[in-house]
Amino acid sequence: MAAKISAWEASMERTAALRLDAEWTKVRSGRAGVSPDERERMLIELIAALTPHAAHDLPLTARLSLRYGDLARHHFDTGRRADALIAVHEAVRTCAEPAVHDPEHARWYARALISQAVYLAEPLSDELGLPRYAFQQVGDRPPAEARADGIAALAAVHRAIKVWESLDPSDPQNREGLAQAHAFLGDRLEELGDPVEAAAWAVRAEREYHELWSGAQVRESLQAATLEHLGDQLERRLRRCPFKGGLTRLRSEDLLPGRLLPLAVVAARIEGAEPDTIAEGLDLDPAEVRRMLRARSWRAVWRFDVRGAEGGPWVPMEYPWRGMDAVTDRSAAAVGQELTDAFLHSPARPGPSASWRLAVWWEEEDHLDGSRFRRTYGPEPDREPAPGAGSRGAPDLEAARPEAGAGPPADAP
Repeated sequence: MAAKISAWEASMERTAALRLDAEWTKVRSGRAGVSPDERERMLIELIAALTPHAAHDLPLTARLSLRYGDLARHHFDTGRRADALIAVHEAVRTCAEPAVHDPEHARWYARALISQAVYLAEPLSDELGLPRYAFQQVGDRPPAEARADGIAALAAVHRAIKVWESLDPSDPQNREGLAQAHAFLGDRLEELGDPVEAAAWAVRAEREYHELWSGAQVRESLQAATLEHLGDQLERRLRRCPFKGGLTRLRSEDLLPGRLLPLAVVAARIEGAEPDTIAEGLDLDPAEVRRMLRARSWRAVWRFDVRGAEGGPWVPMEYPWRGMDAVTDRSAAAVGQELTDAFLHSPARPGPSASWRLAVWWEEEDHLDGSRFRRTYGPEPDREPAPGAGSRGAPDLEAARPEAGAGPPADAP
């Protein structure tokens, strides 16, 4: 009799837990206005109610995983990343077994892995969600812990991709999930300093979405937003790809869309490649490359900073030594050299005991590590300029020296 009562009580508790879950579903969908504190309280209570009944009930175990995922999202949205990581770890762990037995649970599992990757990689992105580090040869690097989390995030995305690949490829849900996972893979690779692979996966994801939505009944607004987002990511990544081994590789592997060939040509020219070299590397006609370079300008953004003899912080200068202009068929180094020449012969040039530096970016001012041209000049030596020293800037100064964190020398290819 006691056993029967115990089983009946367990059944009632399970029913009550499912009722709580139904209440939470209304809150989650936005149908009930609930404060963040109340949402957290509801989730903690719901997880506690589901946990005792989930051990031998795979559907309930999978549902418990969803609620851990909701709790992780709540923590992350309220600025508690550490708590979010604990909760999403439970979401992944809890759903692993149900995922083996049911396609819907497998989809939940894959999405939990993607969320885990996003939370792990958060320190590698800035407040706008863009990569925080430019990963130049000499420059800022993420702390070891953040990089380790980024590598773990990459591994989580790879696990999610394997899950999607194991599911029925004729199901549009699974095809869309795989395309989304490929897009997230590109995000994680870019954050870890590999814009070439990141661009490649953005192209693959874009093509998968186009194929998926060809003739399908999908909201046009969703299609447009997704494809616009991927297009923006791809353009940004191409601007960071080196010419040799980057743009040339993407082109040879048919991962450089035709609409972006002019951008790739301009990117190579900004880096310093000559038109004939660009044509050969991108398998284009030299005349077509020159036409693209004449037709498409790029926006050079520059800033001069000065620092007194006593040291201290660098102080940005005002217009025209901090500004922007459209540039056609010129490298960043050529723009930087012209600006340097003008600065050397201007009344704005600081005294001989001061230091100054120049950075040139493509499109918008950003971290120094992301500049296309960067040079730092130290104080003049206590001697006469060498004979013939002219307007190129460095000869009548101390030899140009890269500042700590600077990119390669400006006259490097």
